[in-house]
Amino acid sequence: MTKKNAVKPLKTTKEMTVIAPTEEILLAQNLELRNEAVEQAYKNIIKGCKELLTAFDTLRYRMHVTIDHTNSGKETNLINEFISYFWDITLTRNRFNYYMIYVSYDEEALTRFGHKIFNRMLRIVFNNTNITATDINIENSVRIDHSATDIQIFFLNRLLSDPKDYIIVTAEEKVPS
Repeated sequence: MTKKNAVKPLKTTKEMTVIAPTEEILLAQNLELRNEAVEQAYKNIIKGCKELLTAFDTLRYRMHVTIDHTNSGKETNLINEFISYFWDITLTRNRFNYYMIYVSYDEEALTRFGHKIFNRMLRIVFNNTNITATDINIENSVRIDHSATDIQIFFLNRLLSDPKDYIIVTAEEKVPS
């Protein structure tokens, strides 16, 4: 072997340094990037779902409630929530501090309007969380409630509840078809 390619002896343990970051730091950095991607996907989902509501003539079908749980003053893992006559889409933090998106849909709305609007909403959710939609894989951040639930009671309670600055009730403008 030439001197140039000679193997150098290892340093003693007192002199050894670690160049790579620890797993703990790496996980925290990935967590932050992942949470940012999930939050952006949530915002895009809400934007798309609001557009779906613009097709309805009846005001109550175009109404929605947005709840900013971070400003509620309560200790909760909930971050933000979007509730309409049709669905409840929630951004929350799980026990490992990963942001998650939970989607529930209303049984009566499904019965009354069929699967068309529900399927469109699902496409919006999956198109915004698909591995090709983001730089970071967030596909496992979505949880769809497989059984229709009774969201309308919760929706109406939020509409009629005492006004709070962290709850916003809005109606989308009707867009002519």
